[in-house]
Amino acid sequence: MDKSSIAYLQTLNLTNLMSKAAGELGKLLDACQNQGFFYLDPSNYEAAKPLDDRRKALSYTKEWFDRPMEEKMKLRQDSVTKGYKPIGTLSGVVKNKKDGFENIKMPRDDFINGNNALPEGLSPHLDVFQRDLDLSHTVTISILSCLSDLLKPTVRFEDYHRGNKASQSTMMYFRYAKQHDQTAGVGHNMHTDLGTLTLLYCEQWGLQVYNQGNDTWAYVEPKPGHYVVNVGDALRFISGNKLLSALHRVVPVPGHETKYRYSTAYFLRPENEARFQTSENTSVSALDWHDRKYDIFKADHAEQEKTTILTGGIGVKA
Repeated sequence: MDKSSIAYLQTLNLTNLMSKAAGELGKLLDACQNQGFFYLDPSNYEAAKPLDDRRKALSYTKEWFDRPMEEKMKLRQDSVTKGYKPIGTLSGVVKNKKDGFENIKMPRDDFINGNNALPEGLSPHLDVFQRDLDLSHTVTISILSCLSDLLKPTVRFEDYHRGNKASQSTMMYFRYAKQHDQTAGVGHNMHTDLGTLTLLYCEQWGLQVYNQGNDTWAYVEPKPGHYVVNVGDALRFISGNKLLSALHRVVPVPGHETKYRYSTAYFLRPENEARFQTSENTSVSALDWHDRKYDIFKADHAEQEKTTILTGGIGVKA
């Protein structure tokens, strides 16, 4: 990969963030205000080895994606939070083509309420998925606590995510189609995430972030042993636009067209009844924003271009 096409992202240390070390807090604020993306190194986190469970869970879902389509389709739901999504149901990264990924979504509320959040074939590994989700939630809430200390909002950011309130927070596992044949769909269309923070893990190229300064796209390098964290719309809105919800997409990578691409992300989202002002200066609940964003994900490209909901208010020239 040409180095000029790779985004420079700051690397933060999870243990230092958890202890709220001053130097790490400064790096966090800079990353969230200016890029909306950063790497997170959990290697010396004392409570656990966070990526062990994340890698195990991803390996189990890789096997699950190989199951017959008719079996997977039994779990299909018209939801951005729960159930199975097949390839080609949303607009893709190439104009007038559909998307090129399938995914399985596991809502945090289902785990909390004791509902069966795992499909057949994955349920024997419930403890792995539970630990991964719990730790991912702890990490993202801790990041919000750091940002609250730094920006001192009237309502602390983590208080929009009270544990006893329903939310659309969810863990997702993705498989992108082999791209030597793009008839089924291509990539993941440009968007900002609708929630608060995303805790992503992926070992393969394909993710790109948009640089508003020079109107270009750059690859996010898969960094072994690191999460990628990005700010979502909800955090941008509740911060009074002091933090940046970064525009990103997933594209086919030359030389990798014959391989599936796998990734997994925890999407932290505010409790459903939390309210904020959107990029279009309207007051909505977190659930309303979730539903509006999902509707625009499903729309065709021409309809998407009529508003900036998909891109979180960011105009795109590239």
